[in-house]
This record gives sequence, structure tokens and C-alpha cells, in this order.
Amino acid sequence: MDKFVSTVENHEIPLHPLDTQAAFLNVPYHFFYPNTNQSDDFMPNDVLRDSFYRALERFPILAGYLRSEGTGKTTVVVDRNDLNMPEYLESTSNVLFSELQDAKFHHSSWPNGLSTTGPITVASANGRIKLMNVHVVRLKDNTGVVIFVSMPHYVVDGTGFFSFVELWGKLCTVERTLDTVLMQQTDELEFVFDRDLISRSLPTERKPLDTETVNVYTGFSPLAEWLAWLSPNTRGNVLSKAKFSSNVVSHTFRVPQQSLESLRKKVCVHVDDLELKVDATHVLAALISKMVAQAHKKCEQNDQSAGMISTLVGWVSRAVFGAETSQSLNLLADVRHGLNIADQGYMGNGLIPHNTQCSLSVLETPTDAETLAAATCIVSKIYSNADGPLVASFIDMLLARPSCFTRPMVYLARHPKSLVITNETGFKLYKADFGDGLPEWVCTIPSFVANFIGFLPSPPNSSDIVVNITLKEPVMKHIVSNEFWRDLATIVY
Repeated sequence: MDKFVSTVENHEIPLHPLDTQAAFLNVPYHFFYPNTNQSDDFMPNDVLRDSFYRALERFPILAGYLRSEGTGKTTVVVDRNDLNMPEYLESTSNVLFSELQDAKFHHSSWPNGLSTTGPITVASANGRIKLMNVHVVRLKDNTGVVIFVSMPHYVVDGTGFFSFVELWGKLCTVERTLDTVLMQQTDELEFVFDRDLISRSLPTERKPLDTETVNVYTGFSPLAEWLAWLSPNTRGNVLSKAKFSSNVVSHTFRVPQQSLESLRKKVCVHVDDLELKVDATHVLAALISKMVAQAHKKCEQNDQSAGMISTLVGWVSRAVFGAETSQSLNLLADVRHGLNIADQGYMGNGLIPHNTQCSLSVLETPTDAETLAAATCIVSKIYSNADGPLVASFIDMLLARPSCFTRPMVYLARHPKSLVITNETGFKLYKADFGDGLPEWVCTIPSFVANFIGFLPSPPNSSDIVVNITLKEPVMKHIVSNEFWRDLATIVY
């Protein structure tokens, strides 16, 4: 660690409005490594620790602290004399790796205290928000190692997160093997933290934003303004008590690529726009959108038959907020592609949500290839429209209203049928090799926040898509019993 401190140069990184879009959330993942060869020298703690700080030399932002200027403007300060060092913990466990395998890595089998952060970004015991938390757990009889890593969305998205973990693995391998070729390759990697790269890459052309997105970000909300005015510490404390993860259930499913591609072809038969690019993940997002809408409808029907009190509560809710006739679908897209900077090593938050309102009359219809095509077209059109001019218009809107970053969160909380879907199949979940092979399983924390859907890649040697779904418990019951879904997907846990 001392060597790392000696390399630090004082600097400040004013965060871009894109960094604030999910700033209240962490990016937390677990990496499960088996000691397949029963090696005594398996992922040694001292080398893991030493290479971690060497990786940190390339990511000094993770040792900085947040300085808030209010209403959405935040700066990361890296001060050699006042570093906010990442939390790095090491522990041992009485759990065997084989026990994790037998449980299919279900969280009930995990070592106690494995996850050291939750979904919401909150201050640590010293009163500061850590910009990285790490917990290395060595399993019983050295049968494996589990590494938990968490970083807040203030400083990275999935690209930055997995780039760091992969770099850490490469440096660990170099230290253990003295591989000069790998060392040279690692030295040549470029990581850009300067948020001005986004501004410099914006095209001059602009494209009108869809009405739904504009309404979400510009509609006045006293609660949203208050949340934006709070410091990151106070906001995190408030949101952690809001119980976004209360009464929620997460399930992980596996969708065979072959089955999904077959479904995509059936759906495309009913797509009239022959120029519209329909990806398999678009079909998957549309299917989940329909399933969730159908599940909510069944929950409402069950509430109406449950008795007078439930009926009265529903009537009051509709009288105050109005009856929902659409589902707010938020698809996260990476601006790096639209701005043509995907190859420039940008490590800041590059995700923006594309919001659209999907009519419940479309989503609640029984699912078949034809009705699924109608929902899929909505999704595909959103992604096909996410080019540079649209990204530029979105950023213009954020720059004009720095405090608007809390409005989508408040909007989603008021609309329980809303969904946020992120496609992480292109992220490097299974690329971090510390010298003893790739992880056998990678996953996030057991319960994230409600109405959040994540598409993840499968472990190596498989092209299947892993789908993590987090919903309120009554809604989830109808998802796991949905016949169309059960024919397509297999539940992992």
C-alpha cells in the first residue's frame, strides 16, 4: 500500500452528469474461483493484495473522496495526504467449494458476511463513501477463493468495474509467473477517467428526445429536488432506509441461446418493418416486459378478491395517482457506442436510460409470437434510435438541469409496474484470471432493488444468457409459474 501512496498525484475529477444517473447504486459482484488442481499456491493472499494495490495505481480515482457542491454537481478529490483508501478485507470460511457447487451457488450456501455492501451507496464507518470495497474469502481446505468487489456508480459503470478486476487479475498473474509478454500488454492498456472525453465526442447534430424521457426528467418533483440537494452521504442514508429491497425476491434463470434465437425467428415473421434490427435480447426484454405486466394484473385481480380493505386501498391509490394504463420501460444503453469511443478506454459512467411507455393493453395480452412481436418492436426501435445525436440531446438536457438525476428514481418509485432492464452480456464477467483459471460463477448480490432486470453472460464455454430478475414477492410468484417462460428458461436459483 505504501508504494501505491507514493505514486499518487493530487488531482480532481469533476464528475459528468452521466455519472449521477445511478449514483445512489453500487456495482457489486462476487467471483467464485475453484482450486481445481488442489494447489497449495492457489491465489495466494499476499500476491492478491500486492497486485491489488498495483492495479489501484492505474485507477487512483478509487482512492479519492466525493466532494458535493449540491444539486447534482460532484467532484472526486484524490489527495495524497487525505486518501479515501478502498476497504480491503481478508477472511477464511468453513465452507467447501464443493458445497457452493452443490447449491448451484445459491446465496444460502455462501460464507457468512461475504457481501460487505448492499445495493445502495452509503457512507462507511469513517463517515466517507468508499469508492471500492473488496472482500477476499479463502474457503475451507483451500478448495477455492471467493472475491467480492463493489464500486459505486458515482465513478464507474460495468465497463470500468470489470476493467479494474481484469487488470487486477493480469497483474497478479504477472507477479506469479513473471510473464513479460503479459506485462507489456498490461502496460499498454489505456484507462481514461477524464470526463471531458464525453463532451469532446458529442456530435453537432441533435435528435429530439422521446416525450416520455423528457417528461420524466423535466417534470417538477419536490421530493426529487430535495434528494438532489442532499449530500451523497445523507442521500445514501435516506435511500437505504427507504427499503427499496424490502419484500423483494431475486431469481436467476438461464436462457439457452439456441431456444432464444428460435423464438426470435418466430417473432420476426410478425414484424412488418423489415429494416428494423431485432436482436435476441430485444425479444427477451419484451417477453419479460409482458410477463411482468401480466403478473401485476393477476396480483390486482387477487387483491380485488381478497376483501373490502384491499379493494378500498386500490381505489384510493387510483384516485390519488390515477390508474396506470402503461408500463414505464427503461432500457439502459451505453453511450460509448453512439459516440464512437468504445475503443478509447473510457472508465466513467456511460449508461443512459431510454424510457418509453408501453401500453398495458399490448403487454397484458396472452403471449405468443404475434403479440410478442408487438412488444419487441417497441424495444428494438428504442435501441435503433440510440445514436450519437440522441445521446447528445440527452446530455444537453442533463447539463441544463443538473439536479434532474433524482427524478427518474422518484418516478419509478411512484410507478410500481415500471421496469429497468440492463444488458450486460457484453461485459467481461469471466475475464479475470489471477493465475489459476477463470471464475466458475459470477453474480451480483442476492437482492438488488425491485423491478430491476439484468442480462448477464454465462460462464465460459456457453453462449446462454443468464437473467437476473428482482421483483416484489407477489409479482415474482406469477413469473416463476408463467408457462411461456418456463418453456424457455431454466431456473438456476
